[in-house]
Formats: sequence, C-alpha cells, structure tokens
Amino acid sequence: MGNLNRALEFPTTRRDPESGYTLHGRWFDDPYAWLERLDAAETQAWIAAQEAVTHAVLRAVPGRDALRASVARSARHARLSPPIPAGPRGREFLWWADASDDKLKFMLRRGQGAPLETMIDPNTWASDEALVFAVPSPDGALVAFGKAVGGTHAAVIHVLDVETGRLLPDRPRGTGHSSLAWRPDASGFFYAACPEPGEVPAGDEAHWNAIYEHRLGSGVPARRIFGDDQVKEYWCSVKVSECRRFAVLSKWDYVHANVVYLLRLADDAFVPVAPTMRSLNQVQVIGDSLLIQTDLDAPRGRLCVASLTAPTEWRTLIHENEDTLQTVAGIGGRLYAVYSHAASHRVRIHAEDGTYLRDLVLPALGSVNRNEGEGIVSGISGAWSGDEVWVNFMSYVQPPSVYRYDYATDRLSPYHVPDVGLDASEYVTDQVWYESPDGTRVSMFITHRKDVPRDGRQAVRLSGYGGFNISVEPRFSALHAAWLKLGGVLAFANVRGGGEYGRAWHEAACKTRRQNAFDDYIAAARWLVSAGYTTPSKLVSRGNSNGGLLVAVTAMQAPESFGAVYCRAPTLDMLRFPNFGHLSSATVEYGSPEDPVEGAYLAGYSPYHNVRADRRYPVMAFVSALNDQVAPPYDPLKMVAKLQAEGTRGGPYFLLPLRDSGHGGGTTLTALVEQDVDELSFYCWALSLGLAEPTG
Repeated sequence: MGNLNRALEFPTTRRDPESGYTLHGRWFDDPYAWLERLDAAETQAWIAAQEAVTHAVLRAVPGRDALRASVARSARHARLSPPIPAGPRGREFLWWADASDDKLKFMLRRGQGAPLETMIDPNTWASDEALVFAVPSPDGALVAFGKAVGGTHAAVIHVLDVETGRLLPDRPRGTGHSSLAWRPDASGFFYAACPEPGEVPAGDEAHWNAIYEHRLGSGVPARRIFGDDQVKEYWCSVKVSECRRFAVLSKWDYVHANVVYLLRLADDAFVPVAPTMRSLNQVQVIGDSLLIQTDLDAPRGRLCVASLTAPTEWRTLIHENEDTLQTVAGIGGRLYAVYSHAASHRVRIHAEDGTYLRDLVLPALGSVNRNEGEGIVSGISGAWSGDEVWVNFMSYVQPPSVYRYDYATDRLSPYHVPDVGLDASEYVTDQVWYESPDGTRVSMFITHRKDVPRDGRQAVRLSGYGGFNISVEPRFSALHAAWLKLGGVLAFANVRGGGEYGRAWHEAACKTRRQNAFDDYIAAARWLVSAGYTTPSKLVSRGNSNGGLLVAVTAMQAPESFGAVYCRAPTLDMLRFPNFGHLSSATVEYGSPEDPVEGAYLAGYSPYHNVRADRRYPVMAFVSALNDQVAPPYDPLKMVAKLQAEGTRGGPYFLLPLRDSGHGGGTTLTALVEQDVDELSFYCWALSLGLAEPTG
C-alpha cells in the first residue's frame, strides 16, 4: 500500500459549527451544508481545489495511456439498432454510429436496399448536448426528438420534417419531456412532462408529472389528459398500441406499483385496466384482448388476459413459477416471455393461449432486457402482425448485440455483434451462492480469465445495487473489458432490494429493512476472501446511484472488508434527500425522514451522519455528476469534507467532479472513455497494482 503513504495536501474546508437542524427531538450537525450551494464562488473554488489533488494523483498513474487505449478499444465500435418501421414502401428508421462517432445518430432507410440517410446527428451539436430519444410518426414524415443539455434528463421536444430537414416551430409545454407516442394520423403526440414553471408552487417543479397531448401547428397549448391531482410524486408514461386504437397510459408510484388506463383514440374515452395502485403492470392490446403482465397475487409475476369489453376481469394465461417474469412481447402471434432465472435471462415462447412451445436459446449466460424510465423494457421486439423477431443480448464479455430469430427453423442469427477486442472464450462467468448473516442465500456472478489462480492475491472489483426493484444482470461495459484484460476479477452480488427474485426480494430491503442489502453486500466481500479470490487490500467496492449509497454504507459499517471504494453519483445524506428534485418520491423506497421510526432508521445508516473518528476507513473516491438531476450532486462534496475532517485514521478521500455530466455520465463517448480511465486509474493507485500492459 505504498501509494497511500504518499503525502497529499487537500484543501482545508470551512466548517460551520452552527449549521444543523433538529429532527424528532435530536440535533443533527450539518457543518458542510454550505457546499449545497454549487454555484457559489466559495463552493466552486473548493471543488476546483479538490479536483486538482484528485487529478494530480490519477493522471500520474503509470500505464494510464495504455488504460485509455484499452478502454477505447472496447468502447469505440460500430453500433446499430433493430429497424423501426414507419411509413410506406418499407421505410424504416434506426440508430447507428461508427467507431469514430461520439454520439448515436438517428438514420432513415427509405426501403430495402436503399442507402442510409442521416436524420439527426447530435455529433454536430455542442459536446454537452444529447439526443435522448427520437420517435418517427406513423407515416414516417416527421420525427419528434428529445434534446437535453449536460446529461440525459430534462429533455426538450423538437419536431423534424423528414423531407425538408427543417424543424417545426412547435414547442410542447412543460419541462422534462419524455415517453412520447404519436397519434395514428400524425396530427400530434402524447408525452410525459412536468408543469411549466409558475404552474406549481415553488419547490414542486420536479413533481406533478402528467401526460399531455400536443397538436401540431395548432398554436394551442398542450392539454393535460392524465396524471394525479393528489399525489405529486407519481410519474407517468404513455404508449400507443400496435393496432393504433388506444393510448396506454400508466401512472407510477416509483417502481413499487402503477395504474393503467386505456385512452380510446376514436372518442378519447378512458378505459380502466388496472385502476388501483397495488401492483406492477404492463399492458398490451392484442386484437380484442388485453395482455396484462402483473405481480398482483404473484410476487414473481404472471401473465393475464382480459377482454376489451371487461378489461378489469383478468384470467391467468401464464402462471407464476420459480423464475421472475420481467417482460412479455407479443410477436407474430406468439408470446415471448423474458424471465430472470437466477439473475440472468431466459426466454420462453408461448402460444397465444399461453401454451408453452419452446425456449429461445440465448448465445450464453447474459441479459436481454434493460431498465429504463418506463420500468423494464423487453429486449425482444417485433410486431404481433409481423414475423420478424429481434433479440438484444449482452453478457459480461459480449457487448450489446442484435440477433434475428426465425421461429420456423428455431435459429438465432447474428445481425450486429460488435468487435470490442475481447475474446469471450478466454473468460468464464461463474455464479456462486453464499449466506448472509440471517441465513438468506444470495447469488453472485464472478467473471475472470480462465487461467486466473485462486491464490488469494487477485484484484477484485465488487459491485452491487440493492434497491428500486432493479436487477443486477450480466452487462457489458468498456471499463469491465479493460479491467478483465488487466487480469482483474469482476464480482456482482445480487443483494436484496433488487428485482432478481421478484417482489419479495425487493421488499426485503425497503425502508426499515434496508440493512439486509448492506449485510448481503458485506457478506459478499467476506466470501470472496474466504473462497481464496482475494484479500481485503486487493478488493475495490464500486457502486453507482443507489449502488453508491450501498458501497458508502458498507464502507462505514465494515471498513476492514475493503481496500478501496469508488462511490459514484450517490445519495449520502439520508435525512435530507427528499429536499432534492423529485427524490421525495423515493420515500416509498427508503422511508421518510419525517416519520419517527423511519427517520431514526435512516439516521442509523446515513453515511454522512455515521463517520466515526475511531475507524480506519479505506481509500475512497466520491464522484459527483455536477449536472445530476437524479441524485444530489452536492452529497459527495459534503461526504468528502466530513471524512477529511473526521475520518483521519483512514483514507485518503478524493472528490472527482464530473463536469458537463448528468447522472449517467458525460454526453459524448470521449467523455465517457475518460471517466472510465479515471476510474481504472483510481483502482490501480488505491490497490497498488503493478500495471502490466493490457492484453487484446
């Protein structure tokens, strides 16, 4: 650990001893609350001074140029989506980029064999501007797209005329535009947004999300058609059915439950399907029937069917089983059900009446679905009235790839499998099971080179999430590839709070049961040591978003278990999180600081409130995305200040600010590569790794 003995001069931080508040009769110091004012000159100067120390360390790491080359080799490759049919004579749109593009472009092909034409090229925009979504109209004549600045949230809708290349003057009302669906006649579209500033009380600008309808060229403000008038924290999403008769409207209580209505487009009548907020439901219109995927009375999910004449009278079509049903896609008259089977995906094909037909065999252990703002989105796509089946797939060692599936021959054919300079045959992914302190069995994926010895000396990067019903399933990243090529081991623990094993697994770590997730994660770190993979000094703990909270809490509770911690875009002050943006809606997950019981529980593990001078904490890096609109970007600042002042037996503790970055990172591939290089440099410095040249 020679690196850690190097003297580092961090800037002094002003401590305000009078700053704090009383909650449930207890005084809580908040001496660094002044850092929440990100635009203040004092805060900006402090960030710059901290950043200078961090960069001085990371940019001096030997082999950094080789790390950059390794990351870039796995990040810069051609990217291609399945086609999106829209318009006459085989017109289709798609997302595409070559290895030199920093951002994905939205393309048009006017028919089979026709050349690709660029419709929207965000590479020509400012570097901090992002193309968040693009949705062609049903006739293929227009494209509505979302453009955001400094991240991928708070998009603004624009409308492009495909033939002229000009933007329409339309500017839909509201802020944070998302989840867009066109009317079948292309006269307008539905979208989700928050109200205009001034339409809600100050401080509520990130709330009262609703579905609006914008009519093109009308000059009339978009009308609000669906939302909630009582609960400001709910958010909404919209789709239009393949048959184009209905808009499917959903209102979400975060990821815990949602209600679903149909809007009959012929007369704008509302049709209730799941009118009460008690389960998670995804609804599709298939002919005169509704397919309802739900966890109502089925914690691991089931598929139901209902008639359009009696939409709330459901009948089970595919029963709950031991795996977790994540999505169902109706394609070519068949049902493609994607399950989480021990935290990786399995695809089962059923007939329209629910009869099991066969499994769609995937290339390897990996994942098909993805998590987005509208919950879990199926990686199987196609039309009920068509016969093309598209399959997205990736693993820890295979990048996001697209396959075609032919049901008649039961054949999965590669359509786009990028070359990322990683030979998957040289690596192995094992799934192990270990016990948490309360006896619960928890699964963990471990990926490494096949010839790695179990001699207790390997550098291991352990990650987890543990919240919001989000599953940790096999995912590829350029950083993962570079770490593996260095000889590192990747470990991903499927701790409670995630969605891998259904509603019960998620709820086992909600609110005053959150400690279960922390216990599961600490147990994973200790298992990796006891199983001979590594030692604590060679184990780096990495978490993002809610995973950042996970790694920070576990570092506070079991500092001896980790050699280093990389905590990215976290929430760390668990008594103040409802004050930031839309995070008051996360009380359904974390509990409320205002509740006497839940508030005391939050105070018991809140990282910012549990720094102890008598503990030797590991070296830690706290990463703040300064344009973050999901997690408080000032929480990492406050945490670093407190640790540097009070956790003096351990550390050091670094702040790494991400400028022009939102919750998901930078808006360009170049920025993302550089962020990955910083992260790998931190691992190498903190774990005192002797860097060999990356292979591949």
